[in-house]
Amino acid sequence: MGKKKEAYLKSSRAYKGFHYKELPPEMLGYLQKRTLEMLREVAAIFDRNSIRYMACGGTLLGAVTTGKFIPWDDDVDLCVPEEDYGRAVDCLIRELGEGATLQCGRTEKNYYLDWVKVRDKASHVYPDIPCYKENGVWVDIYKLVPCRARWLGYQVAKRNLSYVRRRYKKGGLTGAEYRERVKGKKLKAAVFSGWLEGLCGRDNGEMYIIWSASKVAVRKEWVEPLRKVRFEGMELTTFHDADAYLGQHYGRGFRELPPDGMRRVGINRVEVKNPGGGQIG
Repeated sequence: MGKKKEAYLKSSRAYKGFHYKELPPEMLGYLQKRTLEMLREVAAIFDRNSIRYMACGGTLLGAVTTGKFIPWDDDVDLCVPEEDYGRAVDCLIRELGEGATLQCGRTEKNYYLDWVKVRDKASHVYPDIPCYKENGVWVDIYKLVPCRARWLGYQVAKRNLSYVRRRYKKGGLTGAEYRERVKGKKLKAAVFSGWLEGLCGRDNGEMYIIWSASKVAVRKEWVEPLRKVRFEGMELTTFHDADAYLGQHYGRGFRELPPDGMRRVGINRVEVKNPGGGQIG
């Protein structure tokens, strides 16, 4: 396992606090079945409105390795170019069926993330976010933002500072948590350091940033022309050089499964409000 992948998995373990076996199989089964249904709906909306999108993250990793969900994956990941993103949000708000809803700043006043989520209205996951109206299983839709290579550090640091402030104002952080996040003014220092490095940087190549929690950098030449991949029996569009992106994100050994202890999820329970006869959770 490469050092980069090992570092990513360790940080993921800290961020995603539960081993996937803590999520009962019937709950994980519902999660993956329902997110796949929502993915089909989202992809159909994007296709008929000519909105470009790319499978990314664990969804793409599953597609290029087995063509299926990673057994411990707890969501679906897509990204949309910045120039298409506003239209994508409009179409999803307008065209999603009754069983799902778009979660964003326009539909939930306390939503604080930099990306939108398509949420299942019939379920509730735990740990949840108490200030959110919707806490069902989800599809993440990230923004793919162009950026010059030398300004990557500045843009990431600036967005991180903005995110912490916004999350605090929306009720997603307590006062103590907010003070801890900005302790020693590290976030502000990172913004200044990134700005200074950008001024002095020589690499002015064209890049993109996927505005996920991981803030993954993607080279422009990896993106288009888009290609097709198979995932759970359906065709999705993704990056032209998917292997280069996955190597950047997870390390060059991305096709090697992580050890059991690193197979983490961010939730440990799924409750289904009205699953059509039974009750999960």
